[in-house]
Amino acid sequence: MPLIMKIVSMAALYLLLLVGLAAIPLGLGGNFIILVAALALALATKFQVVSIPSLLVMAGMVVAGEILEAILGSLFARRYGASKWGMAGAFVGGILGVIPGTAVVPVLGSLVGSFLGAAVGAILLEWWHRRRLDPSLRAGWGATLGRLVSIFVKMAIGLAMVVYLVARTTR
Repeated sequence: MPLIMKIVSMAALYLLLLVGLAAIPLGLGGNFIILVAALALALATKFQVVSIPSLLVMAGMVVAGEILEAILGSLFARRYGASKWGMAGAFVGGILGVIPGTAVVPVLGSLVGSFLGAAVGAILLEWWHRRRLDPSLRAGWGATLGRLVSIFVKMAIGLAMVVYLVARTTR
């Protein structure tokens, strides 16, 4: 491969990795973008730079991140005193909050919507179950913290994949 093509290819790869990392806190599937970049690199190099087992490990990391994102709001709500109702509200609210959030503000709306949805869902269902404001607000706070922690977890996963890919391409 000519040097100019290699430079352009690597620049495109690194740009895609940066886009993936930037998309994670916005709730836009950044780890999937990074995984697709890894797959493209593997295919382009006939699996010499990134192996099939490496791709499978990265895919597992991405799936684990998605699962953790889905449940951390509920788990943190529970840690802050939510009943099963408040946990369910955090889970469903976090998912459903993305829809109106994205409709109102296309990029940042999904992030804001997921945070607000998790908090409001936990507060409402906890209030419905207990009819007390204080535990309901604590459950909502826990759901919000859980969403924040899930973003950090997904960023750590994305960073680990990016570091691996950069290390594999700079030898």
